[in-house]
Amino acid sequence: MTVITTIEDLRVIAERRVPRMFYDYADSGSWTEGTYRANTDDFKKIKLRQRVAVNMEGRTLATTMVGQVAKMPVAIAPVGLTGMQHADGEIHAARAAEKFGIPFTLSTMSICSIEDIAANTTAPFWFQLYMMRDRESMARMIERARVAKCSALVLTLDLQVIGQRHKDLKNGLTAPPRPTLKNLINLATKPAWCLGMLGTKRRTFGNLVGHVKGVSDMKSLSAWTNEQFDPTLSWADIAWVKQQWGGKLILKGIMVEEDARLAADVG
Repeated sequence: MTVITTIEDLRVIAERRVPRMFYDYADSGSWTEGTYRANTDDFKKIKLRQRVAVNMEGRTLATTMVGQVAKMPVAIAPVGLTGMQHADGEIHAARAAEKFGIPFTLSTMSICSIEDIAANTTAPFWFQLYMMRDRESMARMIERARVAKCSALVLTLDLQVIGQRHKDLKNGLTAPPRPTLKNLINLATKPAWCLGMLGTKRRTFGNLVGHVKGVSDMKSLSAWTNEQFDPTLSWADIAWVKQQWGGKLILKGIMVEEDARLAADVG
């Protein structure tokens, strides 16, 4: 068994085991990928100053995040298509988060549904939601998250306009992958992934297909999704989500101090 000691080790293993289109989805960004690279480059600039001659006995990383106890100040962020990285990937990730005592966030664009995670874990989890034009579907997803006893709602604010992801376009990203010659050749090199997918029924977007009116397959889902991201998003819309949810709300994507102040004003 490979000894894993770093995130880079995991990346190398994923590249070897996961079909190209899904690996590229996780390990890339939009447009020129400048922000994607900055996410790691900027962290490298942060230096930790070591103190000495201080009693280190009884030290702990435990903290609270939005009132929820966490064994360390880390949460698993929402990642779409995790169930295409590995069969039932979101369930495995949620169980791992529960084992390590940290929050797990389920993406709207996950393969496993809200109900799947609730049925396969005991710890409360967070649910990530996009601001969509279809307010009726949003309200239903919020209610499903409430029924599943999600402890927080994570509202994504920085996707009013969808970025162009060049690798996804070139790979013809779909879930499940289309049976093209290129895809079949690549899948033939990932036997463990294929066996895993044969052993699960979860192979498409579990939070949307069968739950959104008019969405029953990938074609109708694609047509619906292309119309949903709302470039007119305002703080009034965020207040609407807050009122609909009635629980702890995390705003994802705030990078400017003034926006943080406006968020505080909304409550």
